[in-house]
Amino acid sequence: MKPTINMDTIIWKSQYNIGNLNIDQEHQSLFLIARKALSVAKLEDTQKEKGTLKELIKELFKYVGNHFKNEEQYMESISYPELVHHKNFHHDMLLGLKTLTEKINTLNTEEIETRLYDFIHEYFIKHIMTEDKKIQLWTMSLEELRKTFGWKDIYSIHNTQIDNEHKQLFDIAQNAFKVVDNKERYEKIKSILSDLYDYMKTHFKHEEEYMLALKYPKLEEHKKIHEDIIEELNIFVKKLLSLDVKLFEKELARIIDILLVQHIIQEDKKIMDWFNFNKVTKT
Repeated sequence: MKPTINMDTIIWKSQYNIGNLNIDQEHQSLFLIARKALSVAKLEDTQKEKGTLKELIKELFKYVGNHFKNEEQYMESISYPELVHHKNFHHDMLLGLKTLTEKINTLNTEEIETRLYDFIHEYFIKHIMTEDKKIQLWTMSLEELRKTFGWKDIYSIHNTQIDNEHKQLFDIAQNAFKVVDNKERYEKIKSILSDLYDYMKTHFKHEEEYMLALKYPKLEEHKKIHEDIIEELNIFVKKLLSLDVKLFEKELARIIDILLVQHIIQEDKKIMDWFNFNKVTKT
């Protein structure tokens, strides 16, 4: 029996844009090739399907390699501070595709499809929504961030308490992006960090109780993500004394957008997707 592959998750969305036309177009092309590879599973001839999948994965590998070179050149042109870190991500992704290509003859079609889908979802979408979005944040001013940042209906998981708490995060973000005088910057940062810690302590507890009530199968995995978010914020806070205040503000904006808001989009939406899928299955 073929694995259940949700092709709707492999669709380009406007929120994936990072603000560079060439990079965004290349990302869209990656999604097209990925969807083409996954749709091959509908072929009836298994041997033909495997051969076609292998060729498409090779095409994906080649395109990804060229795209990464272009993206790295762009990061160099804007003096992006996390270039080396980002290159390591690219290296690991190419290695993952290479390994899949090498093992393809030892896997059945279902295994290939599942591994390819997991790779595309975890690496492409997650990478674009987290690591690539950091590039966009680096090029934007706090004022630009403030204007573009806000609650959207697509963030809703249709639980009133959780959604209201998520909206509180956007209120905290608006204060973080607010431009203030130099004398007030440290006070603003201290206030935002305090609000963030209080928010995470309360919200994560409520969210974990909600997942437990639903019997969500990935509760422990989700709790680990919460722990990692808190840990990264702790590491970030330790940089306060060594970073320029302006740079710290930009980094704080990144923390809020990447770790928390993208957490809502990527991980919290999974809870609702799982719940809706099981509700339909049971009926």
